[in-house]
Amino acid sequence: MKRMVQGEAPEAVHLVADLFRRRRWHVRRVRREGANPQLVIEGEGKRFIVELMCSAEGRRDRLIPLLAQAILQARRAADRMGDALPAAIVFAESIAPPTAEGAIQFSAEYAPETAVGVVDGRGLRSFRGHGLEVFNAAPPIKPLPAASVRRLPDLFSDLNQWMLKILLGQALPEGLISVPRGPFRTAVQLAEAAGVSVMSASRFLHGLRRSGFLDESGGRYQIVRWVDLLERWAVAIEEKAADVPVRWIIRRDAAWLESALRASGGKREGGARWVLGLFAAADVLRFGFVSGVAPHIYMERFDPEVLSQLGLTPVLEEGRADAYVRVAPYPEAVFRAAVNRDGLPVSDILQVWLDVRQHPARGREQAEVIWRRLLVPALGKP
Repeated sequence: MKRMVQGEAPEAVHLVADLFRRRRWHVRRVRREGANPQLVIEGEGKRFIVELMCSAEGRRDRLIPLLAQAILQARRAADRMGDALPAAIVFAESIAPPTAEGAIQFSAEYAPETAVGVVDGRGLRSFRGHGLEVFNAAPPIKPLPAASVRRLPDLFSDLNQWMLKILLGQALPEGLISVPRGPFRTAVQLAEAAGVSVMSASRFLHGLRRSGFLDESGGRYQIVRWVDLLERWAVAIEEKAADVPVRWIIRRDAAWLESALRASGGKREGGARWVLGLFAAADVLRFGFVSGVAPHIYMERFDPEVLSQLGLTPVLEEGRADAYVRVAPYPEAVFRAAVNRDGLPVSDILQVWLDVRQHPARGREQAEVIWRRLLVPALGKP
């Protein structure tokens, strides 16, 4: 099975559908414009509306946010249908059994009434709820070769995005993006500043040259055609956001959350990092335009214990979110460039622009404010 992009599920839909058909269940696929494919499955006197989400990686911190999103969408669809049970399934090419068990436990704690499943391309089948446990199966002993799931390097890999921020960030104020300052004239200099290997920096620079985005005529590296570059960057990372809704354990407000994040320093013992992101970050950076959007917290990995320390707990109910947790798909690019505003860890302004531009809560308007007020004056007219 070829590698899938997070949020998309073409082959996974067929795999899951065949899983139910083999037990003589009736399966019907429903396509909806702008949304994941749905499955309506019927068997043994039950009818389920299934939301299937696919992850490029089988890690716990990737699966749980997607599972939370699938649960919410399945509930919404089941409510509209009226006579079906909600079921949420997540898929990845390779998932370790303990990871699947952790996702099942998460759903049992926060969404016990919703049927859930964790499925991978090797044969792992882990279900909970409404009798779907009959589909459970262990994966084969032989592991999937690592080479078959390895991602090929590209211009917008995690570390490449970090190096892009370094080069573009030279023209942006230090209070809006945290990057080492140049100028940079060689791959060795860029590698040392970025904390990456010289080979990684050389490949990155070669990719920029090949795509026509690098100017070296002035004796230093400069980004050219920056509008085309940013558009390609935004499209390349444009994944369906896997946001986990959370609410206060004891009723608080956004100001209290900022105080808690300041007190944490944005990092937990053991290395996990988190920052304030999206619209809330735009507000802190003084580029805010949209009000009333629940704040987002970027986390390096989903950690309920950290949430508890911040006074928050996951909630999988519509209309109950006080904030959202987003696990960073590109952690080095997100956290290395984050800025510290009076002790508060905040996403850098480029990350904010990338994140909000497709957000349904007037994200285009927020992105346009950053574009007009900062990026064009700093990087030059298109």
